[in-house]
Amino acid sequence: KSSNCIVDNLNANKLSDFCLFVFLSYQAFMYTATTNLISAAQETDRGIEGKPRTTRTLISSLQLSGYVGSAIGASLIILARVALRAIIGNDTIDPEVFTAAMKYLRIRALGMPAAAFIGAAQSACLGMKDIKSPLYVLLTAAVVNFFGDMAFVSSSHPWIGGAAGAAWATIFSQYAAVFIFTKWLQNKPKSASVAATSSPDESDEQRPETVNISNAILELTGPAASPGAMRRHNFREKLKSLKMSRKSRQEHTTNIFTNGRPSLSDMVRKMKRSKSTDARKEGKGSSDDTFSARGFLEGKMRFRDVFSLPSKEAAMEFWPYVLPVTATSVGRVSGYVAMSHVVSSSIGTIAMAAQQIVLSFFYCLCPLADSLNLTAQSFVPTLYAKKKSMQRTKALHRITTEFWRAGLLMGSACVGAIALLPFLSRFFTGDVLVMSEVNTVVPFLSIFFAVHGVFSATEGILLGQRDLGFLGKSYAAFFFAVPWFMLQVKKTALTGVGSAKLTSVWKVFTCYQLFRTVSWLVRIMRLNIKSKLEITKNADETNIVSGDSI
Repeated sequence: KSSNCIVDNLNANKLSDFCLFVFLSYQAFMYTATTNLISAAQETDRGIEGKPRTTRTLISSLQLSGYVGSAIGASLIILARVALRAIIGNDTIDPEVFTAAMKYLRIRALGMPAAAFIGAAQSACLGMKDIKSPLYVLLTAAVVNFFGDMAFVSSSHPWIGGAAGAAWATIFSQYAAVFIFTKWLQNKPKSASVAATSSPDESDEQRPETVNISNAILELTGPAASPGAMRRHNFREKLKSLKMSRKSRQEHTTNIFTNGRPSLSDMVRKMKRSKSTDARKEGKGSSDDTFSARGFLEGKMRFRDVFSLPSKEAAMEFWPYVLPVTATSVGRVSGYVAMSHVVSSSIGTIAMAAQQIVLSFFYCLCPLADSLNLTAQSFVPTLYAKKKSMQRTKALHRITTEFWRAGLLMGSACVGAIALLPFLSRFFTGDVLVMSEVNTVVPFLSIFFAVHGVFSATEGILLGQRDLGFLGKSYAAFFFAVPWFMLQVKKTALTGVGSAKLTSVWKVFTCYQLFRTVSWLVRIMRLNIKSKLEITKNADETNIVSGDSI
């Protein structure tokens, strides 16, 4: 009975997590909008003390995320039963598993506001090129989750133990992350706070040394026979080195936007140096090139401000992302839902077992390539926010090429990992038939991941350039097309006209991946050509006007 209970809880968690994945996609627009808006605001605020636009966008995102998460959580509580039945695809599931899944799902729905807040804060940090702050906060939350699992899962109480206990542990860790993230953004490290302010009661030893500026100027500009000859010599040498350094920087800038091919790492280092300079101007940085969002909102937001409604003007900045990104997320998820529905309702138990193993590897490898999507959303808006020019177009083209190269490398690494699947599958099952079914999917997984890095990078570049209409319309079409092709596999299996196997659904999914990858690449190329033509046309019109005036 105990082992059956464990299996029931595992099955309930799998069903519920998949359903949560579907509902979480409805708040994805918050994350995309936050990353893009923060990154663009950083460019607008460059050199401005206090970074007012970035601050306003960040606070508005945190405030809005809580209300978006609350709305989606309430919808999940109401629609939990319908959503689970749609994913299962039939009524043969054990009632105990279904009840446990319902309970788990409705408890997790209570954490939706926290999940939205964490996602928005993490997206904001990525927009500010800070990857360490989310790591520290989420690691702390993971520790809270671990101890929560230890405390609740073993309980025999029906609303605290088992799958419900795991849900409660996750919720506690999410709200702990909300509290930690808020405090992290509000409070600087003590060393930085002390360095930023100087006390009027400092001792004489701590006060800066007084320098006689007049004597120094006279010494540097005096005749050869006057005192300070060595200082004058050093000063002239410094001026020469500065002049040479300025000339080399100008040549480097010309090389970037003309004939040179900078690497992505060069662009990243350049942006980090710029951000470090801005931080030092505000008295918030150190000599290190790294940037941290810690204390960014110190003195600008109180904890209770998180629960306030953002201004209408600030909230409307997120509106252009709502429909396109939501359509994108829902269209992306529809393929996974349709695949799960077809496998669980028509292909058989062996295929279902093999699918679980395949999906375990699939979901482990996808985030590796998906990271390029997030990275592109962090860096591309900064370039895209600049004034239209041939230099900007060439810079976007160069960074796109670098992301494609990174995507090919990431795809190759994923394909190498997939090649190990026939060997590793024996650690997940002892059934020879299940292992054989897993092996038949390997070629399709290899093709999928071979292009997934390039696909993810390209989609991130399109999002960074705010090509939301194209993505929204494309995924709206995929929302209907992919499930239709998947359901044809189910129809074939139920009617007995042909053979339907696990490879049948993965064949459809791989064709879907190849089609959208090619579509994204063609779109990027068209945007690049269109931008060059517009700039050339504007330049020609300017020359004509100048000629007429002459």
